[in-house]
Amino acid sequence: MLPTQKTPPKSSLSDFSVLVYGKNKFGKCLRGDTLLIHPASARPITIREFVEQMDGTVLTVREAGVVTAQRPCAYLANRAEQLYRLTTQTGRTIEATAGHPFLTRDGWVPLAGLGPPDRVAVIVDYPQLFGHGDTDEELLKLLAYLLSDGTIAASAVFTKRDPAVQMDFEAAAEGKGDEFIEFINEGLAAGPIRDKRAASNKLVAFLKEAGVRGLRSPDRSIPDFVFGLERPKLKLFLNRLFTCDGAIEPLDQVMYTSSSARMVRQIQHLLTRFGIVSVIRTRFEEDDLFGTERADLLIGGKSDVLRFIDQIGFFGEKAIRAEAIRSSLHGIREMREPETQFDRLGPFLFDRIVSVVPTEVAPVYDLTIDGSHNFIANDFVVHNSTFCSKAEDALFLNTEGGLRSLEVFQEPVATWETLLAKCKEIAEGHHPFKTIAIDTVDNAYRLCAEYICQRQKIEHESDLPYSKGYSLVNGEFYRVLTKLTLLPYGLFLISHSQQKEVETRTGKRMVTMPTLPQRAKKLVLGMVDMILFCDVEVGQGTDVEPVYRRVIHTKPSVHYEAGDRTERLPEMIDFDFAKFAAAFERGQLPPPLPQMDPAAAAADPQELASPPVSPAMPTPTATVPAVSPTALRAPAAPAAPTTPETSSTAPATPPRAPTPTESPTPTTPPTPPPASSSPQATPAAAPTPPAPAKASAKPSLVAQANR
Repeated sequence: MLPTQKTPPKSSLSDFSVLVYGKNKFGKCLRGDTLLIHPASARPITIREFVEQMDGTVLTVREAGVVTAQRPCAYLANRAEQLYRLTTQTGRTIEATAGHPFLTRDGWVPLAGLGPPDRVAVIVDYPQLFGHGDTDEELLKLLAYLLSDGTIAASAVFTKRDPAVQMDFEAAAEGKGDEFIEFINEGLAAGPIRDKRAASNKLVAFLKEAGVRGLRSPDRSIPDFVFGLERPKLKLFLNRLFTCDGAIEPLDQVMYTSSSARMVRQIQHLLTRFGIVSVIRTRFEEDDLFGTERADLLIGGKSDVLRFIDQIGFFGEKAIRAEAIRSSLHGIREMREPETQFDRLGPFLFDRIVSVVPTEVAPVYDLTIDGSHNFIANDFVVHNSTFCSKAEDALFLNTEGGLRSLEVFQEPVATWETLLAKCKEIAEGHHPFKTIAIDTVDNAYRLCAEYICQRQKIEHESDLPYSKGYSLVNGEFYRVLTKLTLLPYGLFLISHSQQKEVETRTGKRMVTMPTLPQRAKKLVLGMVDMILFCDVEVGQGTDVEPVYRRVIHTKPSVHYEAGDRTERLPEMIDFDFAKFAAAFERGQLPPPLPQMDPAAAAADPQELASPPVSPAMPTPTATVPAVSPTALRAPAAPAAPTTPETSSTAPATPPRAPTPTESPTPTTPPTPPPASSSPQATPAAAPTPPAPAKASAKPSLVAQANR
């Protein structure tokens, strides 16, 4: 039975089919060894390990700069991409892809849009980031002493001149049942540790368990368990570290020096848990054969120096010098060294960028944090990823192994048969989902091709003659996608992008398009309601510097594929699903088309196209609109009237329907001039109704084209 009523326009995103494409994972990823912090244990973990485990929470920044813990809703492991190392004034570094956004005072800016002297946000104050570790104080003292001024090999050897420090070390060793034997080595008091009962050395066993035994000085690092210590124990550990390798500079600044750059960076992070800002500088020292790179950590601001003395401090002789500095600093204003003047706001430090340089191509990783859309990595505040996971009640058909995990409903799809089975379950309707996302449709097409090749017992589609293999693949692919689009659910087809050179009559140009084969691309572009191209837009800033913004393009362009059949979306939207959905909701439906009177269907088409001019109105001739020759041609038989949707002669904008408070005003288009008249003809002396058109009196096609 044919329908008796028109289908109302759709009003929800879950009623439309959408193609979303852009660069692979849209370039928001970090290097695998980037460090995150487990909020519960306060211990570090690489983003690679975190994605592989797919468990736990990370630190994120919410409103008013509150640092809190949250579980990611997506863990992303992506293919290798080009990485860039960002280095800041305080010596912090992070490696990310060009599109990964960082927080600035002006909002989120991708790495490609940053460089000296821009500033990015780093966290320099974690007031509650302490664990519950309760390691013995004696072991912590011994570990700190040996990491800074000791040798950790088959036996542990400690070297230090300060008598108070020597006694403290010996007391800690004897407290664990080991013995400190003092001897003089080049004027320094040094001594190995052995077990009093000639048993195994307890300290050496502890160092081996901590993973620091046998390491050379440049290779040393702070064990992970130290990061999970409770506040008093962490304070004790840092106190003994600075007591050995720390120093008080003539300008009342505190410095720590080590040949291990990694350990210096770890100390810089641990100081932020006490709200202390420090700067790292590297230098190269020449020796007899090989040079040695050393890293210096400098605490230079008055408030930071006082905070260090009050909360961490020194032990032994340096403690006396520190007390003298405390007294002197309370009477002076903030020190004005250029390197100590920072742009701080709450827990943030907007750190000046020193350099952004390319490094290597390596596998990259990312997370998705619902709500705040950011997380903290290497103390930087970075943005997260994944667009379509925010769709309403989404079910992901995951055909791409690199996605690893989405904390939404997901079905892994490795074969076309699996995809067919899942589509059958979806069509039955016994589920709560409103949106189906195929990630990616590129891989879905590949699975379809493999399925057809297996059924036809061929290795490739081209093995069948007359392109029959390609036709079978495209037919099967089109059949399944068409059924999905006709279901009462939204459909998101996710694809990657590629650039191809296209030759036209005016020359060659590069066009960005989905990575589907040409025939499959035409099928997909013809069936979806929206084509969204995700890109990085470069704009002009107030200071003549380029401004980068991650956007979605929705309108066609000669440079990319995009489109919006709903006519509800603006030309460009920020790359954020919430903003995309809000723009769709704000968008107005296109105005209704004028309704045709059924009784007029049998009328003469010429009268429908050129109604008579009212005698009471003058005929405007300054601008003569073009009239289609078919409108003036007398047909052999009456035809159904054309509508703006099906006729090429429809006006560009349909007439506005009168509101309930208005009365319709009759409008009459001007009478077309005769074929022999010029387009610039003068107005007639008196307007008269036109005579009925005849075939012999109609204007020529050339004359109509000239108009």
